[in-house]
Amino acid sequence: MKSKTPKYYIGKHKQIEAFDVVLDFQEDNYNLGTAITYLLRAGKKPNNPITQDIRKAIAHLEREYEHQVRKSANHFEYFKYNNASAKPYTDGVEVLYKQSDPAED
Repeated sequence: MKSKTPKYYIGKHKQIEAFDVVLDFQEDNYNLGTAITYLLRAGKKPNNPITQDIRKAIAHLEREYEHQVRKSANHFEYFKYNNASAKPYTDGVEVLYKQSDPAED
């Protein structure tokens, strides 16, 4: 059976499909997987400027970044409610950890 995958989604040297790369690295993350796919095909799709694919990839990365920030904020509220703390890093990302119970020490 012949593959229906367009040529611009298949690598030149090893003939690996962009879909397979995404499944191998980001099968459970739509936005990252889609951004990777746009970057892998950038400049290869006929009548589609490379800048358009880069712009689409960036849009998916921005959506995923915002999703992760909201998710982190929700986790922060959960940990705060459950007597836990967060250690902020200079890049704004917070590492969450649960406080130990003095009665258990």
